[in-house]
Amino acid sequence: MKKHTIKVFLIALTTSLFYSCGDELEIINPNRLAADAYYTNEDQAIAAVDAIYNTLIIDGLYQRMTPVIGDGRSDETKSRSPWAFLQQTSNFTVPGTDDAVGWCYEGYYITVNRANQALENIPLIEEMDEDLRGRLLGQAYFLRALAYFNLTNIYDNVPLVLSVPKSEDDFFPSNQEVTQATIYAQVEADLTEAIASLPADYTSVSGADSGHVGRATLGAAQSLMGKLKLYQGDYDTALPYFRTVVESQRYDLAANYQDLFSQDPSVEAANPGRIFWAEFTQSLNSVFNWGGDPSVNWRQFIALAPTYSGADFYDFFPTQFLVDELSSERTVDGNLDPRYAATILSYNEEEGLTQAYGRDYFLDRNLNYIAKYTLANSGGDPFTAGINYHVIRFADVLLMYAECLANTGDIPTAAAQVQRVRDRANLPDREAEFAGYNLTQFMNQLAHERVTELAIEGLRYYDIKRWGWLEDSSRLSQLQANDDEFDTFANGREYQPLPQGELDRNPNLVPNSAN
Repeated sequence: MKKHTIKVFLIALTTSLFYSCGDELEIINPNRLAADAYYTNEDQAIAAVDAIYNTLIIDGLYQRMTPVIGDGRSDETKSRSPWAFLQQTSNFTVPGTDDAVGWCYEGYYITVNRANQALENIPLIEEMDEDLRGRLLGQAYFLRALAYFNLTNIYDNVPLVLSVPKSEDDFFPSNQEVTQATIYAQVEADLTEAIASLPADYTSVSGADSGHVGRATLGAAQSLMGKLKLYQGDYDTALPYFRTVVESQRYDLAANYQDLFSQDPSVEAANPGRIFWAEFTQSLNSVFNWGGDPSVNWRQFIALAPTYSGADFYDFFPTQFLVDELSSERTVDGNLDPRYAATILSYNEEEGLTQAYGRDYFLDRNLNYIAKYTLANSGGDPFTAGINYHVIRFADVLLMYAECLANTGDIPTAAAQVQRVRDRANLPDREAEFAGYNLTQFMNQLAHERVTELAIEGLRYYDIKRWGWLEDSSRLSQLQANDDEFDTFANGREYQPLPQGELDRNPNLVPNSAN
């Protein structure tokens, strides 16, 4: 958002859980405004949409759990956590009875329910600038699309809730006839609305949102639409969305890769490659945001910092596979790939890697640790880490664009996109070599390029899954060699189980393949 405090109004009926029912619905909370007493003016409409954004920083979303589930199930990291949920998520054995299984589920339905409220009520406000109304509705559609895209990729067949509950029965939605294709179709419909309504940026709009930074833009919606189609293997349809973003000239690669993961607000603001992100702060507020409703007293730090830090919780560490991938190619000057130190914390005097967390190296010099989304390269208090989390960034769009180009027959142009990403890392120019690859060769190279550019950003597992590697015995064997947590993978465990508590409370909810 623009550098102002987002006002969060928590409106009655906004609970994301579908088990509140009966007389409990009649309890009046004096600290909350009832829906029928709200949505009377522009300011309230803006605040209602801001409340949807606010969910991005809760534990189940980008503060911790959404990235952790993606990273933990990839072959880039291994869990050494004493917390069973993290260990069992990483080795595909987590039971639905573990309460933490529901944190993402509950969090995303908070997003969905707040978006549904905005979509139902903002059109009813009588005196309101119509352009502003359209932009706010476009943002609500985008955020609901993002929530459902993540929900179905984490849990598969989740309930599709598109309106605010009006009766007790509405709190028990069914997923029995819902498939991932159903969810994807709704995501597409929402993004179509978003694309029609969102501006390219907020510097040229007039209205109360003029100049705001961090709101969903046209580029964000187009990028997510391309990703949606890519995840369905529809390269032809995905291609023009990515091409439009790439050719818009609105985004570029940051000159310094490590700056992508800085908590310095001025460095973050200068990053030309950020398309959509969850914004965290270095505030010293007293309440740690581990759960519950976001409030003005929340610290709003990114909890990945202590979770991934070798000096703090140390719940995960990089696999040797990831270390080898990032070490496999030297720059044109003969140096280590600069993305290595931004991603992995190691001690190597010959490479100039001799510090940790802003001081002389003090950890076990024989081990490797995670640097990305921690303060390993700067130092500071991890419990006030304000690193913004990249939900969509330009380098990912370039590589997804390259994948679509290659799979629609244009490997030479695809090679140019890959080399553009490599150029930022000062790696040798191999564009001509890649342009001569067949599709299999190019996709193998692209898998490597995605690891080195996007490691520990919650994406690798979903690449593995959508490429069909979990169903390919030879690919699965390679994954097991990379990370022995895949030894306990079995068909049906591609998703997190639906929370058993939700299944117990909702008689219309059916399990997924992982339950």
